Amino acid sequence: MGALLIALLIAPSALPQPEMMTGTVTDPQGSTVPGAIVQLEVGGAIVFQTQTATDGRFSFEIESRDAVRLIVTAAGFTRNVVPISSETAPNMTIVLEAASFFEAVQVTSTRSDVPTADPTVTAAVFPASELMTSGQLTIDDVLKMVPGFTLFPSSRVSNPTTQTVMMRGLGGSGVNRSVVLADGVPLNDAFGGWVYWDKVPQAAIERVEVVRGGASDLYGADAVGGVIQILTFEPTRTMARALLEAGNLGTGRLSTFGGVRKGRWGLSGAGQWFTTDGYINVAPIERGPIEQPVGSTHRSVMASVSHLSAGWMLGGRANVFSEDRSNGTAIQVNDTDARSGSFEAAGPGAGGFLRAHVFAGSQSYDETFSVISPEPPRSSEDLNRIQHVPTRLAGASVQWTRQQGPSTVLIGSDARLIRGHTAETEFQQGRVLGANQDGGSHRLASVFLRAMITPRDRLTVVTGAHADLWHSASIRSPFSQTVGAFNPRLSVAYRLGDSGVAVRGSVAGGFRAPTLNELYRRTHRGNDVTMPNEALTPEHLRTADAGLVFNRGRAAARVTGFWSVLDDTVTNVTVETSPALNVRQRRNADRMRSAGVELEADIRVHRWLTAAVTASFIDSRFRGSTRLRNYRVPQVANYSAGADLRFNTARWTASTQFRLTGPQFEDDVNTRLLKRAVVFDVFGGRTLARRLMVFVAVENLFDSEYEVGRIPIRTLGLPRAVRSGVQVLFP
Repeated sequence: MGALLIALLIAPSALPQPEMMTGTVTDPQGSTVPGAIVQLEVGGAIVFQTQTATDGRFSFEIESRDAVRLIVTAAGFTRNVVPISSETAPNMTIVLEAASFFEAVQVTSTRSDVPTADPTVTAAVFPASELMTSGQLTIDDVLKMVPGFTLFPSSRVSNPTTQTVMMRGLGGSGVNRSVVLADGVPLNDAFGGWVYWDKVPQAAIERVEVVRGGASDLYGADAVGGVIQILTFEPTRTMARALLEAGNLGTGRLSTFGGVRKGRWGLSGAGQWFTTDGYINVAPIERGPIEQPVGSTHRSVMASVSHLSAGWMLGGRANVFSEDRSNGTAIQVNDTDARSGSFEAAGPGAGGFLRAHVFAGSQSYDETFSVISPEPPRSSEDLNRIQHVPTRLAGASVQWTRQQGPSTVLIGSDARLIRGHTAETEFQQGRVLGANQDGGSHRLASVFLRAMITPRDRLTVVTGAHADLWHSASIRSPFSQTVGAFNPRLSVAYRLGDSGVAVRGSVAGGFRAPTLNELYRRTHRGNDVTMPNEALTPEHLRTADAGLVFNRGRAAARVTGFWSVLDDTVTNVTVETSPALNVRQRRNADRMRSAGVELEADIRVHRWLTAAVTASFIDSRFRGSTRLRNYRVPQVANYSAGADLRFNTARWTASTQFRLTGPQFEDDVNTRLLKRAVVFDVFGGRTLARRLMVFVAVENLFDSEYEVGRIPIRTLGLPRAVRSGVQVLFP
């Protein structure tokens, strides 16, 4: 009995005792990296995950060192996998290498909570440090460094309804075919698809991720061109950021962000005010007495709260946004007021990771139109129409992710409901001619599945599919339609030994439903009237791309070829033309075919000097059997190029960007040509203290005159714009 008692007392001490492991994550210069994600993998399965603290440190316990690895990721850096062996010190330092601009880890291409580098897609990541030290003021202008990305025209002063986000030649005629998200919530206008970029204060942006090519397998309807996601800071500690700047053209901006983490609670808030008097955008030779500057004023406030409980994160967010724009004459103005909110829950469940998201919002858009006298040129205008466009949106999504060894599986579902209409009052010489109302509703439901498999270290295979059911109904007529879509995807990437060369390719399907704007809203620009068409049907995409990636030492490069066919393309078709009035209608123009090549390169000349170049060559044309066959798709340039040179030391920061955009047509029948445009932007900053930088930025340094529209008068892009200010970052 005594021997048994002694054995029982001794037995617990013989059991394996947990071992505490600690470490610090740093960059190559030795600076700590807060907020890095550290995963503990045992036997091919992720069993623990944490984030580094303000000082870059982390800690965890392990039962054994057999088959144990640490996987460390952080936005803007390459992924680092560290095996844990018997020789590994219990206190380690893990160094993350800065990633080339298209190799940085991101979450958008996998729709997961954990950043990773997906070698099967063409993605680019713009961190906050780059966004805040670029010559361009707006996010969309910074993104023009992405090959094939176009926002036509720039969001600075242009009416939002005319802005068209295009990637890989899939655009034109004011139709957006790319999804823009802010922390997973659609930033595209629910009624028309255009984007209010200033809804997210600049100081709150942690990074912007751009995934090119059809992404309907993950994001469903509207993602046929790709996905752009703006991700804001999630405070893991007390932090604050502020940007104050002013310049010519009556331009000023104040943008702030602050966040705190106390125990299980996190709280953050951000706000932004921006104004510009703008400039007269009509070409000098065509101006008349009625011309006024195109200007805008934007205001945005957002707040969020999060709570950690039993391994789950619960969070909510609210945003209020308003803007007022003058569109070049005394009568032509528009304004927007929008409110939105969202709630998110995420945590472990069913052997994986669950995430649920609900969001809702309402918006009011108002715009006035006028008729401008042709003779004498632009000497007077008369109020023609007033539009009031209220919209309501509600949506929800749920997804489940499980990582098992080299494989990751994602299953989810989305739903969305949009209701909107346009109330229009028509005038003639100051008299009311009548009023009408038109609009409808959209319902969209979908399920999706995605699997990423890495059977070998050199091989990655991604496959998935997205099934959609779309229903549209009119509020004025009994007309309705219901359409289903199935969008599969298969992508493969293979690394060729240790040569630094990898090959990749993918094939995919896509789907885009026409917006309520295209179905029900009439517009008037210059002497162009565009009529809606409630009988429009959804577009369907077939796309394939392939490419080579080289990444070795200080140099990285990627070349990608793509081919896309968009059936039942929605575009503005000219149905009647005269010197005084051109009438167009939105129609399904049979087919669009876009093919091209994208080039990207990133070179670290020195630890304080980097250079990046991009270029694209695109042939985008209408095909099929309509009269538009062989015409070039409007607002798509045959070629574009960009170059970015950055200098960064402890005291000085400088950058210069060059953008070249080839000629393009404004209209469907290729009669209005926009000439080639060349723009230089520069930025220079001096760090006065650890947290304070003063800077000067110049857009369009050489004051180039370039065209952004013909309606049929020529409208011009931004002239030389100079601004200076201060940036404060804490910590």
